[in-house]
Amino acid sequence: MASLKPDAIARIRMYTKEEGGKSKVISGEQFGCPLYYKQEGFDCRLLLGGQRNLRAGDTAELPIKFLFPEHIKPRLKEGDTFTLGCLKVASRAQFSCPGFGPR
Repeated sequence: MASLKPDAIARIRMYTKEEGGKSKVISGEQFGCPLYYKQEGFDCRLLLGGQRNLRAGDTAELPIKFLFPEHIKPRLKEGDTFTLGCLKVASRAQFSCPGFGPR
């Protein structure tokens, strides 16, 4: 499978079970989930590269690929916060290097 080029880099902290997170381990090449930025949802992939397992309570700096980057990349600023959410995972995160890659 061809490697995806990331659109942004973000520091992500997975919620603990007590904070509403789930006990599911995230692993594999990529993980798809909605990213909520300023109350708007965007489909994205966390690019894990098959070398990382994320568990509740973990913090990691990860590359992100947006399915429609033209809708979000021009709005991102370093330090902006967002949430990731789906039925199995919840986290809060901050962009550490938005606009990574060409716009």
